[in-house]
Amino acid sequence: MTIVSYWENEIPPISDEEEAHYRKLAQTSDSEIDFSDIPKITDFSKFMTRKEAEAYRAAKKKQTVC
Repeated sequence: MTIVSYWENEIPPISDEEEAHYRKLAQTSDSEIDFSDIPKITDFSKFMTRKEAEAYRAAKKKQTVC
């Protein structure tokens, strides 16, 4: 899979076909989506809580401001 990056001001507009696809997707319930190709996460030990993530981002931002 290729990763494509854009600056915010360079994002190309979406086509009518893409917009229709995203609207249909937004109306799809979770029970209708096939998640069988995605492995189930059972080990959450490396995940951060919201407070931990906020503290991490604040500390990181503080380091780069210097």
